[in-house]
Amino acid sequence: MSLSSKSIGLIVTGGIAAYKICYLVRQIRAFGGKVDITMTSAATNFITPLSLATLSGNPVNCDLFPQEDHKNPIHLEIAGDCDILLIAPATASFIGKLANGIADDLATCVAMAFEGKILVAPAMNPRMWENPAVQANIATLVERGVIIVGPEEGEMAGVNEKAGIGRMSEPDMIIEHLFRHMEDQHILDGYKVLITSGPTREKIDPVRFVSNYSSGKMGNALADQAFKMGADVTMIRGKGSTAVPSLTAKILDVDSAAEMFNAVKQEFFDNDLLVLTAAVSDWTIDNPAVEKIKKSAGAPVISWQETEDIANWAGLNRKKQVLVGFALENSDHQARAEKKLKDKKLDIIALNDTSLSHSEFGGDSTQLTIYSNDRQPDQFPVCTKNVAARKLLELAAEYLPEKLHST
Repeated sequence: MSLSSKSIGLIVTGGIAAYKICYLVRQIRAFGGKVDITMTSAATNFITPLSLATLSGNPVNCDLFPQEDHKNPIHLEIAGDCDILLIAPATASFIGKLANGIADDLATCVAMAFEGKILVAPAMNPRMWENPAVQANIATLVERGVIIVGPEEGEMAGVNEKAGIGRMSEPDMIIEHLFRHMEDQHILDGYKVLITSGPTREKIDPVRFVSNYSSGKMGNALADQAFKMGADVTMIRGKGSTAVPSLTAKILDVDSAAEMFNAVKQEFFDNDLLVLTAAVSDWTIDNPAVEKIKKSAGAPVISWQETEDIANWAGLNRKKQVLVGFALENSDHQARAEKKLKDKKLDIIALNDTSLSHSEFGGDSTQLTIYSNDRQPDQFPVCTKNVAARKLLELAAEYLPEKLHST
């Protein structure tokens, strides 16, 4: 994803979380975006305009009546040059002014004059965040279409402050929301997507298990792309995944194939699209030892039992849901993929051959071949997993029933 040719208007207000804005600005620039920064006078107590001007490559605006000549009032120039407006950190005071139409400095005037999408990343003490006046102001902004990012739960900056909800969302999460809300077309707007990801682990004894090499990277890529395309995303993630979990999905951690199956059953009917990327064990151990097996006891006798097939269950019990499966094969590829497509009543199945160097476990690239019941096989080019995930979701979206999309 890229922010090239996009101009982000950034308003920085006076909270301690302002120190994180240096990293945020660097990330926006790294993705190709242009940043025009406006600071409140209070914000300059936490971070200097010089720091942000250096990182953004643009002058930082602080004064409603600058000495320099402008063709138009400066707040109108700034507001007119931006594709999206981000307020981070957003204090309780600024949120209140924005909700109640108060424009008494450059930052508030820019916000009032801006006519596009506004993202607000609140940051304050939990007691302030929970104040009914703040919550009423947030509700007013949401009703007007302002997008609220966070806040998060965690420790506060002050050494004597109690943890709670009020931390500004981390810059990486804010960046994900910028991507989502600068999309030209949200083809998954209003839909819920459920993704299984990573490996399952079948217990031998309390310290040993049988598993596989799945990293969870493909599941992450699908979760991130589905979020950018407008979806509400839940990911059921095997605890053995080596990839850092997606920032943008609701994460449900599971361990065994049985736990993953139960989680799918609980979430399935509340979702529109199920994408089964997890490498689920076909067999589980039905006699795991209660205590660690000692080497002196000799090789353990393991009794195997077949696990329940999640894709098969979903195919038999689907109502409105669209089903996308994955087939990991290294021989007789097409026949096996097409058999799974038919037997499990899937809409789409993505074939992946991990014996190829560009599609190995844990890698960042892949080459998927897509099979469906109503079109010829479609082989994607070798590409990153993010690109493959995007293309796969675009295909899956064609099978979704039309609905009224949220904005």
